[in-house]
Amino acid sequence: MRITIVLGPFHPPPPGPAGAVEKAWWSLAREFTQSGHAVTVVASDHPDLPRAPEWDGIRVLRRPPLARSGRTSIDVVRDFFWSRQVAKVLPEAEVTVTNCVWLPWLLRQRSGSIRRRIGALNVHVQRYPKGQMGLYRGADRISTVSATISEAIAREVPELASRILVIPNPVDLSVFHPGIERPGTPRRLLYTGRIHPAKRLDLLVEAWRSLREAGRDLELRLVGPWAVGAGGGGDRLIEELRSLAAPHEFELPGPTASPLRLAEELRAADLYCYPSTDARGEALPVAPLEAMACGLVPVVADLGQYRGVIDDSRSGLVFSATASRAEAVAAIRSSLERLILEADWRRSLAEGALETARTLSTAAIAARHLSDFEQCHEALRRTP
Repeated sequence: MRITIVLGPFHPPPPGPAGAVEKAWWSLAREFTQSGHAVTVVASDHPDLPRAPEWDGIRVLRRPPLARSGRTSIDVVRDFFWSRQVAKVLPEAEVTVTNCVWLPWLLRQRSGSIRRRIGALNVHVQRYPKGQMGLYRGADRISTVSATISEAIAREVPELASRILVIPNPVDLSVFHPGIERPGTPRRLLYTGRIHPAKRLDLLVEAWRSLREAGRDLELRLVGPWAVGAGGGGDRLIEELRSLAAPHEFELPGPTASPLRLAEELRAADLYCYPSTDARGEALPVAPLEAMACGLVPVVADLGQYRGVIDDSRSGLVFSATASRAEAVAAIRSSLERLILEADWRRSLAEGALETARTLSTAAIAARHLSDFEQCHEALRRTP
């Protein structure tokens, strides 16, 4: 089967500074090729990418990269012009997958020469819908990663309900796996992901400061991009977080494009928290899943996006996403402190997290996508 994957205009695939979506689909693309399929990835270029037209067995069509502006309205306009150029270079395929905002609308006619060339159109949705689902009425499949997003899509455009399929994000277990258990009292608390106001790192920093003031010798490390052009909140956010942490100082090593280095960060940590409470901004964050695969117990909000993946007191710990600021900080602190004090319980939860992560292996998730690709292609082939 010929499969085309069109990534968005703002991040390149690995080994460039890819975002979570780009990393996920690149790992799936590699798995597709290993299963004997011909895969083309259309993506923005970057100096860190190999210059060869193909690597990891994947053909890559490069397009001029775009930087995020920090304003959603501007970025959506940029996506339109980028998608219009991409539509002209799409290769022949049985299935074309994209997470671009405008490309599905540009390819909306389910008949005609372009659609016959690109095959079944799979629109992958990794964000809570905010009025854009009407653009995707011409898609053959709407794939997403959580039941919460699926339900929101169906509410926005009921006619799409029968075309929605939920398949969770994959985790590369060959990269993300536990290391040697670190003896003694936990000393390092970690967050991985964008350093952005929506991630509510203020809650984590305040909970950590409270633990430090109570005498806990615990360092905090925030790993991820904070520059506006990389999807972060900029220097102003960093200043606010540092002020909130004072007189204590957290570590801010910056982003890491290498999954291997990210896995090393996770294996060097003892505790993990992903404090986002944004029910309309998250789909199914990859970062906590990678932490689980490395044997960490994720402390997260009780968002529906985690349903079936992170079970409270079995594979992670949750706090109320609708709690007041003070209540959320107290809940995060309480969860972290209990994990520090109760080593056997922490190990039990870590085993539950690992058990869940094994069901999300790249091979398992790729197999589910391939099965659906074949069904969509066959259904399109039978369409007059």
